[in-house]
Amino acid sequence: MTTKERLKQISPLVRVVRYSREKRLAARHSLQDARFLAGRTRRSKRVEAYLSRHTSPKLQLGTGSNVYDGWLNTDVVDYKRGNEVLYLDVRKRFPLPDNSFDAVFSEHVIEHVTYRDGLHCLRECRRVLKPGGRIRVATPSLDRVISLYAPEQTDLQRRYLQWAIDVMVAEGDAYLPGFVLNNFVRSWGHQFIYDGQTLRHALETAGFVDVEEWPVGVSGHPDLVGLEQHMKSAADFNAYETMVLEARKP
Repeated sequence: MTTKERLKQISPLVRVVRYSREKRLAARHSLQDARFLAGRTRRSKRVEAYLSRHTSPKLQLGTGSNVYDGWLNTDVVDYKRGNEVLYLDVRKRFPLPDNSFDAVFSEHVIEHVTYRDGLHCLRECRRVLKPGGRIRVATPSLDRVISLYAPEQTDLQRRYLQWAIDVMVAEGDAYLPGFVLNNFVRSWGHQFIYDGQTLRHALETAGFVDVEEWPVGVSGHPDLVGLEQHMKSAADFNAYETMVLEARKP
């Protein structure tokens, strides 16, 4: 019998060790709870401060490096930019009050969560928007990628196909749409790629009305013009692969 096994047979010692371990775990959980509560409190105060300072509040989801003045910029990733970006996980309830924002914008975000989580995100967007508020969603278009299979490709489609494989598909040894399609649905943490019909359905299921499609950077509403910043170095290819839908909360 080993020394460790002998020690385990000493009942008082076992109780002491177990008690000490439980105390350490309880202390660790208390510290984690305190940090979570402190973070939630700070976040709540920042939201209150933002809403009190802006007469036309606007919410950006998945900010990345595109911090916009006058917007409540949020992201699930910590980019170490101090108080410029608020932590927000689109898969969970937004830490925001009902009927508070005039507009919500997300660019290349919704495809990174499952369809179920994406629908939850859209419902949360509807909740925090004021009646009449608008949502603008920019996301990769499954329709555009599938259109690369057309018998006669346009010049833009041919250039996009070559660029996409040269830049993003390491294993691509021919300029074929199959390489681009597989890369689209597997890379960058993509979970669900929408076509126009499915994204429209999701928006309407979430309770939005007047769904309409716009070109990248273009909108009939001044607050939503020129927001897209994805792939600025390849703007024509981004415009090709990205669809933008806007909708209104009744």
